Amino acid sequence: MHFINPFYLFGLLAIAIPIIIHLFNFRRFKKVYFTNVKFLKEVEISTKKQNKIRNRLLLFTRILSIILLVLLFAQPFFPNKEEKLVEKGLNAVVVFVDNSFSMQNQGRQGRLLDEAKQNAKEITEQYNSNDLFLLLTMDLEGRHQQFVNKDKFVELLNQVEISPSSEFNSKLISRSFDLLNTKHGFNKRIFFVSDFQAPSFDVSNFPKDSLIKTLLVPLNANNIDNIYVDSISFVDPIFQVGQNIALNVRIVNKSEKKAEKVSVKLFLNNKQISVSSVDIDKNQSQIVKLNFTLKEHGIQHGRVSIIDNPITFDDDFYFTLQTTPKLEILSINSNNPNPFIARLFSNNNEIEIKNMSEKTIDFNDFDNYSFIVLNELSEFSSGLVSEIKRFREQGGDILIVPSEKMNLPSFQNAMQSLQIPYFSELIKKQNKVSIINQNNKLYKGVFSQDVENIEMPTAKQYYKLSSSSQTARESIMKFQSQDDFLLVSQENNSKAYVFSTNLTEDFTDFVKQSLFVPTIWNMALFSQVIPLPYYFFEDDIQIDISKLKDSKKINVAEIVSTDKKVSFIPELKKNNRMRSLVMHNQTNKAGNYNIEQEKEVFGGLSLNYNRMESNLSFMDANNINSELKKYSLGYYNILDTKKQVISSYFTKTKNGNYMSIILLILLLLSVGMETYLLFKKTK
Repeated sequence: MHFINPFYLFGLLAIAIPIIIHLFNFRRFKKVYFTNVKFLKEVEISTKKQNKIRNRLLLFTRILSIILLVLLFAQPFFPNKEEKLVEKGLNAVVVFVDNSFSMQNQGRQGRLLDEAKQNAKEITEQYNSNDLFLLLTMDLEGRHQQFVNKDKFVELLNQVEISPSSEFNSKLISRSFDLLNTKHGFNKRIFFVSDFQAPSFDVSNFPKDSLIKTLLVPLNANNIDNIYVDSISFVDPIFQVGQNIALNVRIVNKSEKKAEKVSVKLFLNNKQISVSSVDIDKNQSQIVKLNFTLKEHGIQHGRVSIIDNPITFDDDFYFTLQTTPKLEILSINSNNPNPFIARLFSNNNEIEIKNMSEKTIDFNDFDNYSFIVLNELSEFSSGLVSEIKRFREQGGDILIVPSEKMNLPSFQNAMQSLQIPYFSELIKKQNKVSIINQNNKLYKGVFSQDVENIEMPTAKQYYKLSSSSQTARESIMKFQSQDDFLLVSQENNSKAYVFSTNLTEDFTDFVKQSLFVPTIWNMALFSQVIPLPYYFFEDDIQIDISKLKDSKKINVAEIVSTDKKVSFIPELKKNNRMRSLVMHNQTNKAGNYNIEQEKEVFGGLSLNYNRMESNLSFMDANNINSELKKYSLGYYNILDTKKQVISSYFTKTKNGNYMSIILLILLLLSVGMETYLLFKKTK
């Protein structure tokens, strides 16, 4: 048997007190003589025996009570032969400290983050000076992801502050496993100190490795009501000057009471341009529709706002829209440009077309376009295949229009190389379109009447389009024979449109019909690489700037907040023609930003806090334990700080189970017996 607090064993000296009292209370019986004393002698002998037994029992119970009380304070335990938290030899310990927004809340001992940091310090104090420690936080900073000694760990721990970052628990635990697996010859342990928000507790994805034991340390967090802006979406992703833009805003009421008349305001370039209000039932969400008109080209910074206290970090949602004065497209022709396509894009302020001969192709010019028309080419050279492949890898769209004089084997090889449905044979037979895919976004908002009443295109001859089973294809228009008149094949963000006939009056009447204009126009319009309207804070945010106007001029970009209070230089990545900016946790402030170089603005972006932190409901020790059992994760244990302090838990798991409950029960029985004996003695 061992003791947690052996100093209290000196209290056993108090056993002498009842012994001394017992000796002083010992009484001698006086002799009283009567004429007939036989009966009285018998009574005297009986009374002496009873008193002697009662007094000895009383002495025993008092001594026992003192012994039990002293042992209760000394906390005895039996050595534990099972696993220990602090094992013999060298230990490598990962301590995760949750520093997300929810850790600003108040717990039993003040701010939850401060409580978590104190727990982390207590954990390290249980280990030896030659053990190694690694601090992990929501930021997943590189400076944290290395093993250090105890003093350096505490130094790093003291620097931890609240962060906008938020990750699923499984990702953080998996990262801890990866880091521990680099330490060979060490005993390995993970301590996960968190408030365990319910949305991020993805226990089903926890790594299943019984060789590394993980101890979950839940903090005492209370559920908090919160109303927040969850997300936004645009009905139409293409933004043009003069266009009526419809914005859907999702507002969430995470509380047990109905929220009434929640005001939702829309700001554009710091000017309020729209407002609405909404009622939201408890624990429900509502979509608020806001409309506005873009009045000028360029970068437009927006913000959707509500007012909700005391949680305010998720009351604003930032976004950025970017429009360009003119969209440029390229048409590569065998001879003359297609007159119908040229006429469609001539003399307008939104789309400009440039024509180029297939004999004098300038591949370096491809970067300036988002849409390329391959119009009735005679050959599809290997050089053109390589450049089109690279163009598509950057997200560019293409349109292939066949020619009856083209080198068919050349096109078949090229299109198969590009993983596009290819021209297999020429069908010299008239056919009429019978099916139009109205769900394709080319025709979004185009049809105001039943498609059956629309005049369908006819082709005098066409190429049959074939493909392998791995090639993605979607029919846009189909002939009565079920062959394709127009299809699209999408790979990643690039779309390849293919007509089965060339676009001249000699081959089809499609060029004279009303469908021609929206079909070709929307192909060009939807080819734009639209910058993402917003980003959420995460490990590394990568921003594609390849399609920004004059992005090639950017050598050292600077990201500057619109209020000029925050600025930093991100990493500039170049990969062939791809150019992107990478942010490595260089700011934790949500808001609107500009991309600049020497004060010249090239683009914009918006950063928002992760809404995972907005759901302020938490898992307690009982909930966590139930989930762990559900997924048979017996090698994950729980340290419930509501029931015991860190140090006592370590001692318990190091040496064995406490006998406190048994001692307390025995003490109560002993005191009860003493009380009973005193009561009988009085009677």
